[in-house]
Amino acid sequence: MTAFNDNAVGALEFTVTWEQDDAAHKERFLGRKVNPVNDVFPRGMREALEGKEPGESVYFTYEPRLCIPRRKESLVLTLGLDRLRQKTVTGEPIIPLVGRFYPQGHINGLLDVYPDTLTPFRLTELDEETFTADRNHPLADVPVTIEARIQYLERRETGTYGSLTHWREAVCDWGPGMQARLDGEPTDFFHPAFFDRRSELDEGFRPPRPDAAALRNLDRLRDRLFPEGARVLDLSLDSERPTGKYDGAVCCCSLEYMDRPVDVLRYVAYFLEPGAPLLLAFTHAFDPDRAIRGWSELHQFERLGLALEYLRMAGFTNDLNTLSIRNDWRDRDDPRFLETKGVSDPVFAAWGRKP
Repeated sequence: MTAFNDNAVGALEFTVTWEQDDAAHKERFLGRKVNPVNDVFPRGMREALEGKEPGESVYFTYEPRLCIPRRKESLVLTLGLDRLRQKTVTGEPIIPLVGRFYPQGHINGLLDVYPDTLTPFRLTELDEETFTADRNHPLADVPVTIEARIQYLERRETGTYGSLTHWREAVCDWGPGMQARLDGEPTDFFHPAFFDRRSELDEGFRPPRPDAAALRNLDRLRDRLFPEGARVLDLSLDSERPTGKYDGAVCCCSLEYMDRPVDVLRYVAYFLEPGAPLLLAFTHAFDPDRAIRGWSELHQFERLGLALEYLRMAGFTNDLNTLSIRNDWRDRDDPRFLETKGVSDPVFAAWGRKP
């Protein structure tokens, strides 16, 4: 069996876990085309992986500054509102709200930042004339644990070493941490048009269906949360009215279309036993005409933060968790395999339990 060394290539499953506010968070990211010679790994990880075989794993807990870039006060800027772009590249108006994340390219006049720069900043203060942009990493102040599990290895077939991947950046820099509150306070997601939509839901509407691999990831999560034989209430758009008591509830790929989500979840809570979990899950695919406007405005990881706020507002405050699964393999017989370069739909989920 091939071991992890400079003469091997393969895939690693990275799992990042951290706690923030009152919730536990987990990010799973499949690292494809891992190159032990060129790639940059979190501190100590490359050495620990040496000689390990498929199925084995290593993990490290990193305090702030030892993995995620340290916080720099120089990256917190107070600027005039005239420096904030008024519209997105698609022509939609930008509605600045405290606690929200926006691409740094939306700020005019920053050095080394271009209009298409997607690296996020968090808007932390806002008045009639100025706004404050925090350009630090969302996890800059948070200890994180990173596990790397070897999925498969094969011997290198060529003497060239290929490209370089910085795995901490690939796994952590494009979303994890954006689901957290700002200084423990709820993010100001909601503006007057947040729950508007371009087209009403008709009776025959069905949301886009995730690919088979994404559905398997969702099924595995459901199996973890709901024991065999549990009575689970399904909150899909065409679900039947609840009757009696349930051991849990799940809302998959429907949350983005709800214009009264907290009312719905409070109604559901009435039918759940104490301690029952409520799972809210979605992918990146949705119908932008029928989804609420606010959903389209949010980054994928901000949608996890929105789902957490829905859970809190509806009373599901125990055992709050989020999970993201990205870059997984898509089935080879999937009709969109080539179009998606073999990447499965990402899965995002938040859940909490009824007290």
